[in-house]
Amino acid sequence: MRNNDFTFILEAGVNHDGNLDLALELVRQASRTGADYIKFQTYSASKIAAKTSPSYWDLNEESTTSQIELFSKYDGFSQEDYLNLAKECDRQNIGFMTTCFDVDWVEQLDSIIPMYKVASADITNFQLLECIAKKNKPIILSTGAATLLEIRSALDLLAKFNSHPVTLLHCVLNYPTPAENAALGRIKVLADSFPNLTLGYSDHTKPKDSSQAIQMAYNFGARVFEKHFTWNTLATGNDHYHSFGEIEATKMIASLKNAAVMEDFDEASFVKNQVSARSFARRGLYAVKKLTAGHVITANDVIPLRPPIGEEGFGGNEFFDLIGKSLNSDVPEDSPFLRSYFA
Repeated sequence: MRNNDFTFILEAGVNHDGNLDLALELVRQASRTGADYIKFQTYSASKIAAKTSPSYWDLNEESTTSQIELFSKYDGFSQEDYLNLAKECDRQNIGFMTTCFDVDWVEQLDSIIPMYKVASADITNFQLLECIAKKNKPIILSTGAATLLEIRSALDLLAKFNSHPVTLLHCVLNYPTPAENAALGRIKVLADSFPNLTLGYSDHTKPKDSSQAIQMAYNFGARVFEKHFTWNTLATGNDHYHSFGEIEATKMIASLKNAAVMEDFDEASFVKNQVSARSFARRGLYAVKKLTAGHVITANDVIPLRPPIGEEGFGGNEFFDLIGKSLNSDVPEDSPFLRSYFA
């Protein structure tokens, strides 16, 4: 894993358009972004949707009106194809993942899947959840369109067979998700409802809104991120229209790394990193005019000026302690008061 504070998954899905060479190119592009994983989607159309299944996406962006018709376009990869994709991920030093949408694919690909991602639409697919849970690997569970009760029921089932903690991803099942429907405040609700689980965010907004949405999700506590990824953001149909390309993904991941660095805090380092400011920007106490031995200091004799003089001088916080003290030596005008000037 490349990122210490967060995990970023680039969701290639089926943006390879059924072309293995494009899928391999997606791996190579993803590896250059700094992402931790590239994830595909693995399904058989006949095992995911009925022949009469209607669309639920924006038909202006993806004109296919039947789910099974759409899924049938992209379900041609074989087990060997996914093994080749996993090998290419190893060569490119990026983690391989794929979301399996039925139990047959889980059984075929378990040997190359390091952790399972369950799509939001399958949070109530208990047959699939039990099969995945029994593999006893880390699980990421998307929660789009799910009630808190449905989330809890899914977690209870997974816990019966799986000893690994589950990561919950906030998600909205609108393709694409309008900015006003992103509902990022739900991350806080998930945090309150499931305080012991790692939280994340799966983004379906268009790229013009995605960077702000992902950054806000990070600020709300999300630490696992998923964003659709494509070789060509101008390609039509499927998920291309709400995906990052290589440039956008690289910028987003770099921004999150920077946020993680800026968030890091250690009390000792905090002070140490500002030692020059403490030495030169704070105030010491100086004489407004020439003062002679025996003089009793008044407020009109003292001015706080930069820099402080260290241990032998007086800091600005000692202004009132200095008032009323008697000098045992002369003090030149504009000179700092030293402790040796007083009995």
